[in-house]
Amino acid sequence: MNRIEVVSNPVAFAIRQSQIDEAHITGQEYIEKPHWYRNKDTNQTYYDIFGCIGWPTEFSDKGEGAPGYLGVVGVVRPKVEGRKPQDAVFQLLTEREHHDVPTLLSMLLEIREEYGFGIYPGLMQTFIGDPDRFVVSLALLNEALMAEGGEKAAILISPPDGLYEPKVFDNYVRAFKSVLVPDRLRFYFGPGNDIVKTRMREFKQGDPAIFAIGGLVHGLLSQCMWMDYTNENAYVVEDGIDAEFKRY
Repeated sequence: MNRIEVVSNPVAFAIRQSQIDEAHITGQEYIEKPHWYRNKDTNQTYYDIFGCIGWPTEFSDKGEGAPGYLGVVGVVRPKVEGRKPQDAVFQLLTEREHHDVPTLLSMLLEIREEYGFGIYPGLMQTFIGDPDRFVVSLALLNEALMAEGGEKAAILISPPDGLYEPKVFDNYVRAFKSVLVPDRLRFYFGPGNDIVKTRMREFKQGDPAIFAIGGLVHGLLSQCMWMDYTNENAYVVEDGIDAEFKRY
């Protein structure tokens, strides 16, 4: 069941142009995208929605390791004016975990459909995670998906910022903890989402859940991924997006 729908101002193109003009004059680095999303169950709105994955840890003589993790995070669009879009808060909308990789990927297909895959170009097609693990399992699944639905049906895994840097896990943990500080809280867990919350109390190095959420938050904070850059290339891309959006 799809919980998400696309929303746009009826005069989105005119507003978009005024934002671009203002950005040029004021030197703004980002502008809002010309559309957003609404949760049909809760009426909550989001600038954008992102998925992340943390693969299961390796088997060892001590056991099967930690289960793999899936999370979906919405960048909340406030109902009341006043908060800058760049300072938007994040909410964990759903999460799953499993030791078995094929089962984890089946869960990924379920949650991406639930949170808007296919209703707008690119939404929930790419999950933030390590693209170098379980490549064969993912390739076999994508082969079947593309045979049925074409290239746009494939699951894409994109590395989080800084994945290949030394002490990457430490960087992700610190990024995640920074949005949990009480006096500048920016991350909310949402009802029934206790996996990451529980792991944060006591976790091991490389914990898949902390790695996945931490990597996603690290990218959100460093790139403001739910907004568009105010440069000429972004505007060229948006010409295509605006045309595509007219279908909705």
